[in-house]
Amino acid sequence: MKGFYITVLGICLFVLPGFAQSLPQDSVRFATEDARQLPKLTLAQNRIVIENLPSDDVLEVYNIMGVKIYSQRIKSGTNEYAVDLPRGYYIIKAGKLVKKVAVR
Repeated sequence: MKGFYITVLGICLFVLPGFAQSLPQDSVRFATEDARQLPKLTLAQNRIVIENLPSDDVLEVYNIMGVKIYSQRIKSGTNEYAVDLPRGYYIIKAGKLVKKVAVR
């Protein structure tokens, strides 16, 4: 039992301080800054809104069976694109961002 306490004490004194120093000083601040910069994709009525896209890419819309029904080159930053989709489920892909949406 004495050996167990010595091992735990050694871990607390030598391993954990080095681990704590490798962590960011203000991890909450870093997390909120990253969240503001992440790309976001939303579908509102007949518009696809893409926010914070890091580079020019291609916007693709697939039906639920996987058939591409729409494709367009898009610019980086925040933009919106008009699409006319009938009711149903769709997969929208913009660069590395992919989202499943329902049109009602």
